Amino acid sequence: MSQRRGRNRQQQKWDPSPWDPLSGPSVVNATLNFNTNQFDIAPSQQQQAPSPKKSKFDFSSNFDDGHSMTWTMDMQQGWDSAPTTYQTEAWNQPFQSNNSGEMRYSKHEPATFKLNADIPDKVFFTQEVDFTSIQHKPIIPEPEDILQEEDPMVSATHGQKFQPLPNIPVNRVNGSYESPEQYLYTHFELMRNDLLIPLRNAVKYYKESVTRLKNDPSYADHPEAQPIRGFRAYEHVRLNALVFSSRQVAYRISFRLPYHVRISWPQSKRLIEGTMVLLSKDNFENDIKIATVVERGEQPTRGANRFEYLINIHLERDNENDPLSFGDPTLSSEDNYVMLEATEGYFEAYRHILSTIQQIPPSELPFSPYLVDVSKDVQLPHYAAMKRNYDIAEYREGRRSGPAKPVDITQAWPVYNMNMDNTQMDALKTMLSNNIAVVQGKQTLSVRFFQAINPDMVFRPPGTGKTYVGTYAMRVLLNNFSTSIGPIVCICQTNHALDQFLEHILDHEDKIVRIGSRSKSELLKEHLLFELRKQSESVRGVGRLYRKRDDISKRISSIITEMYEEPCVSMDYIKKINGLNALQRDYLQRLSEREEKRATKAPTARAQVDDEDDWVTSTPQPTPPPEPRGSKKKGRGQQQQQQQRGRGGNDWAGGNPNIQDPAEEKKINPVEIWLKDAIEFVGPMSSLYSYTHQLKEDLLDTQKGLVFEDDVDESDLVDEEELQEITANFAEEPDTRKRPFINIGSAYQKKKGGPSVVSMYDSLVEGKRQGTEDERKVINYKKIKATRTFDASSFNFFEDTVDESALEPQHLVLERWMKEEPDVTMWPLPVRLEAHKKWADERYKDQCSTINHLISEYERVSVEIRRLNMMSDAQICRKNRVIGMTSTAAAKYHDLLEEIRPRIMVVEEAAEMMEAHIVSALTRSLQHLVLIGDHQQLRPQNSVHALAEQHFLNVSLFERLVRNELPFTRLSHQRRMRPEIRMLIDPIYSDPPLRDHSEVLSRPAVRGIDPPVYFLSHNEAESHVADTASKTNEHEALMAAKLSTYLLLQGYAPEDITIITMYSGQKSLIRRALRAERRADLDPFLIPVSSVDGYQGEENKIIILSLVRSNAAGQIGFLKVANRVCVALSRAREGMYILGNAGLLCERSDLWNEIVSNMEEHTTNSIGTRLRLRCARHGQVTEVQWPVDFATIPEGGCTRVCGEMLECGHQCATTCHPYDHTDILCRQPCRRLLSGCNHQCTRQCWEQCGTCLKNITVRLPCGHEIKGECGKLRRKMENPANRRCSICLRS
Repeated sequence: MSQRRGRNRQQQKWDPSPWDPLSGPSVVNATLNFNTNQFDIAPSQQQQAPSPKKSKFDFSSNFDDGHSMTWTMDMQQGWDSAPTTYQTEAWNQPFQSNNSGEMRYSKHEPATFKLNADIPDKVFFTQEVDFTSIQHKPIIPEPEDILQEEDPMVSATHGQKFQPLPNIPVNRVNGSYESPEQYLYTHFELMRNDLLIPLRNAVKYYKESVTRLKNDPSYADHPEAQPIRGFRAYEHVRLNALVFSSRQVAYRISFRLPYHVRISWPQSKRLIEGTMVLLSKDNFENDIKIATVVERGEQPTRGANRFEYLINIHLERDNENDPLSFGDPTLSSEDNYVMLEATEGYFEAYRHILSTIQQIPPSELPFSPYLVDVSKDVQLPHYAAMKRNYDIAEYREGRRSGPAKPVDITQAWPVYNMNMDNTQMDALKTMLSNNIAVVQGKQTLSVRFFQAINPDMVFRPPGTGKTYVGTYAMRVLLNNFSTSIGPIVCICQTNHALDQFLEHILDHEDKIVRIGSRSKSELLKEHLLFELRKQSESVRGVGRLYRKRDDISKRISSIITEMYEEPCVSMDYIKKINGLNALQRDYLQRLSEREEKRATKAPTARAQVDDEDDWVTSTPQPTPPPEPRGSKKKGRGQQQQQQQRGRGGNDWAGGNPNIQDPAEEKKINPVEIWLKDAIEFVGPMSSLYSYTHQLKEDLLDTQKGLVFEDDVDESDLVDEEELQEITANFAEEPDTRKRPFINIGSAYQKKKGGPSVVSMYDSLVEGKRQGTEDERKVINYKKIKATRTFDASSFNFFEDTVDESALEPQHLVLERWMKEEPDVTMWPLPVRLEAHKKWADERYKDQCSTINHLISEYERVSVEIRRLNMMSDAQICRKNRVIGMTSTAAAKYHDLLEEIRPRIMVVEEAAEMMEAHIVSALTRSLQHLVLIGDHQQLRPQNSVHALAEQHFLNVSLFERLVRNELPFTRLSHQRRMRPEIRMLIDPIYSDPPLRDHSEVLSRPAVRGIDPPVYFLSHNEAESHVADTASKTNEHEALMAAKLSTYLLLQGYAPEDITIITMYSGQKSLIRRALRAERRADLDPFLIPVSSVDGYQGEENKIIILSLVRSNAAGQIGFLKVANRVCVALSRAREGMYILGNAGLLCERSDLWNEIVSNMEEHTTNSIGTRLRLRCARHGQVTEVQWPVDFATIPEGGCTRVCGEMLECGHQCATTCHPYDHTDILCRQPCRRLLSGCNHQCTRQCWEQCGTCLKNITVRLPCGHEIKGECGKLRRKMENPANRRCSICLRS
């Protein structure tokens, strides 16, 4: 321990100020305080006492025990009463510590380190920190958080199994926390680092790739370049538009994919809504901007060229030194960004959880005695203490079906016939009587566990009836309490599980609200919150806010329009910023007056501008209408103004229909006249790439290594349903309002007001032509470079004088002209441009500042709209009795839950949720918390493996409470698997063992296969999926496809079979193999293929499990995780077939060694290298070891002829098959005798007999004979008119 402690001290970057660097090695005296488990460290007597210093790692607890139970007092209030107001800060306000910095650091105290004993057999020291610091940490990462270099301590400890990462707390899975502050700090920091580390690694790996590509352009093709990639890169990222969405003003950006990259967008995890992306102009050396994807859609909108896509992003954090702004109106330069997204982590899942935890005052943490102190003092829920006697009888449609079954939940229960075993009755009592109830059970029939504030847990192994017991407990609560206890909140991990749970409740209670729009249940469609809103009154005040927000968007659009369509600053703005003195402004103003006079002296000049547009001036002048009596006579100027308006006006009969009346003649801006030689016009196509430029960029992409992908990345592919599941909680309820936008940058398009006539000012001053209304003006600042330069031809060798102004920098030239020449019309063009660029840049900054202010106002109004809608939603929810939502939605709509003030919360599959997910869903009003799950199945999933393994982030609250011996109930009778399948998980559920319910003993045998459970072992090597960590095994994929096709031939439906695997690459490979097995009479591609994680909570008749791993290195990956193994082996009801390398598993895993040993000892011999397939018709056995072995039994039977007697009397002559003969066509000769002629039918048996086809000879009365088919001759002879002999007629 001492060696490790010294090593850690050397690596840690401690503050060196307390130590004397000149006095030799530091010597300290450390004393272990056994009461506090801390070392008190003080300098030795040989050292000089250090000067007092405030340690940033010091902490003084300010937890008030008396105030920690304030939530309990609030729970004692009635349902309709308002929550109690305390002296502490509001729930939604940042928590402020009561201790000032002076008080905390006023004393000289020795440095303190805590002895952390949470890690098995490892002891190390951690620094004390200020646990209240999370109240001020931003949810959006700071640039330095992402761009910082890796701490040497991190690299030194990387890969060590039990060595935590420095400066990151460890989840205390054993024992209690010291305080609520430490508890909240730990889970906040764990979640925050789970978000930060993938982003940090993405930037790090990208920068390494860019550096290596610069040194070696062929690096992208090197095999070692692929495994380090933890990012997805997008090049040529440009601004396209501002979009006014429902929550904020978003940027629409364009990005390009290399020409040979193929992405299946509907199944791709790339750039899904809620993903955090990073943008940079300098490859993340200094510039970084952080944003989130707001809208991608099923497939991104295509851009201007075939490689370009468009998505909407919201800028979360800008670079103050180089802001993103709103494009370059001058088109002189356009910023190109690179955009990165991390391959791990989904920001939207972290945002709301971190925000909610950050806002929880430690003194008001719900269930603090159990979450922090791990108290075992389980109590009654407060609302239940008022009503101890329950009727647990079953109710149907509000009426009790049978006699009452009263119980006192505080006493022993009478014995009733409830169709439940003893453990189920114990679980029911636990859920009703304990304020924190924990129920463990396996999910064969889904069973729900309620955990209340008083800790009591029910543990349910797979298939033990968790759903039935959980829903029954909810029905008891609903039947015994009125609406006074408020609605019961049900939280599930996935939308699918939530729909299933609510459907069980819907059979007994129809007052249900389903929050979230991603529900596929037809039964719950009418209960969606979105649908219930339509039946309620409109929210007061929202319409006004919508109009206010629309006005803000119009103001933003008008500023953008001015920014892009008015390139020259106005005289008022020059005066405002004091850009010119009064005399210079006067000269500039006279310039416009001279131009106006010149324009009025040439009224016909307009027709001479462009011969191509003389159709405008050739239109006959219409006769003006007569003036009304009493009207004043117009002056000459007024007549001329009317005449000019009349050319395009629609007030005149017979006017040109192509010309519209302009709203108003634009006032001449003297600055535009001053810069007219530099003003140019650009149209919509001016910003598009030319074809040659596009080819050039493509070539650069290929040669310089900007392309990172060559094919569809298997790790990016997910099921469409799974992708919808990920993004379901990001989007608000369906928004039918339009989302206006305005283009910016090179995509900006001038607003069209319809066809218009070019004014005299446009033609004479601006040089604009008719038909160019789509073009806009820009100033070509490149002409600044045409400054005066040294002219050698005019240099006099004999004179020493040189015009130094020709050699001066341009900004110095501008200063001289502004001081020495008041007549700005005498300034040369480069000087004018330099001056105007200075003014325009300042105006652009002012415009951007105004827009940013308006954007902030837009978002504030959107927040207020959401708040009012939330208040209305809370009223809707309070009128119902059950509220369902996912765990992510619970954190997102935490303010809604607080407003609803629920007293009971049920968490389904709580063992799969991270503790922070559940904590962020808890409300102050909660009195009864029910946790349902099984910690021996799947654990919570996070992004950073090191945080799961070394910081125990993957330990759920459910598991932590069980490990700390909180009272819980475990269901012991499983009702899903036949005993042979249950045997597989006996090593996992050994104390107490899992028992079989009587109903599983009668499970039918699997048709066509001898053993109901079999491990088909092999030694075929696995393969590695390029660019990912996923693995595949082609042998297992082919075997799974062949075996599932064989089962379909036995009469099973595709929905009766499921193929599961632990690797996404294998899932794709199996699907391709199933597609290859398609044939006319059956389609194996309909068989569902799922990952093990995605199949948690599901079951099926037959499960085929592909384990994939088979290698010489002895790596088994996910197969060593007992939780995943438990889920994989407990999904089948009737048949379980495993494909894998049994020898490798036994060698590398004790769990698998025990599982395989049990299978070897089983009487049915359920493991081997050959699977016995038995023909149901003949009893013949066919052993298969390879996919090709199935070719001998193409119809699913055996190699013999079927031979079964058909209805027609023939024997079936086809190859042996297990299916019936309904669709079999008998091709034997027909044996039936035809009526009328008694000839035997000559057709095949399956055909209709019809007329007789036998050739016969018939003698006519005349003595002649005719030959033909029996049926035709008979029809001929039956007709007297046809009996005449053709021979006789010829003769």
